Amino acid sequence: MKLSIILPALAVLLTVSARAGEIKKIKPSAGHAGKAAAKIAVSTRTAGGKELHPAEESGGAGLKNAAISGLKEWDSKLETLRTRFSQEVDFFDAGLKQHIEGVLSYMKPDLLKIEHIKPARQLVYTDKKELWVYKPEDSQAVRTSWAAWKKNQSGNFSGIMDFGNYAALTEKNNVSVVRNAAAPYYLTMTLTPKNEPGLYTLELALSSTDYFPAEASLTVDKTVIRTRLENPEKNAALDKALFRFVPPKGTEVLEFKN
Repeated sequence: MKLSIILPALAVLLTVSARAGEIKKIKPSAGHAGKAAAKIAVSTRTAGGKELHPAEESGGAGLKNAAISGLKEWDSKLETLRTRFSQEVDFFDAGLKQHIEGVLSYMKPDLLKIEHIKPARQLVYTDKKELWVYKPEDSQAVRTSWAAWKKNQSGNFSGIMDFGNYAALTEKNNVSVVRNAAAPYYLTMTLTPKNEPGLYTLELALSSTDYFPAEASLTVDKTVIRTRLENPEKNAALDKALFRFVPPKGTEVLEFKN
């Protein structure tokens, strides 16, 4: 098992991923848009319930500031999250595509569990110190440190893998916000790194009511990862034991230290 298999698994951290959309502009499918419209009414209020200034309604700096403020407010209130997700990974250089479905569980500040259900079962556990990837069908587990994993990724994802700390992204990146014409109950926030322009582009689809980032599209080099969160449960009671991994008897454990 190569350490690179962790990349698609951890990319879901961006959406809460999380949670996909098109590269140019995140556009939910017609079916998804219909469901979302039923759940999220178009609103001119911020996450705190204040009416938007006319400049915020029409776009520009007012809309950007309102979105950043709302994202920070939502971010500060998040303690736990449990959600299903779907993910499309396009490796354009290799001409390969991968579809992933699973369940993501998160507890502030750093506990994360990602369970892939399709195409094959795979579990990822991390506390931002240690990282495990377990494949039950192969009776094999990879163990590495969070620092070693980030080093293995050549720094490409440094600063954008801080799940549960989306507000910090707005300080490390150039930010633009526009209303999504195809889905007015969504705002599209685009982030690009201030220090390394062109390294990546991250687009988040934010709810216009509470700024929850329900969809994301990450472009790095010639790889695009689109993630959508489905039926998220925010701040539900979660047991810490859910995030603890002990290799089952007979599991082959592969250690990656560098």
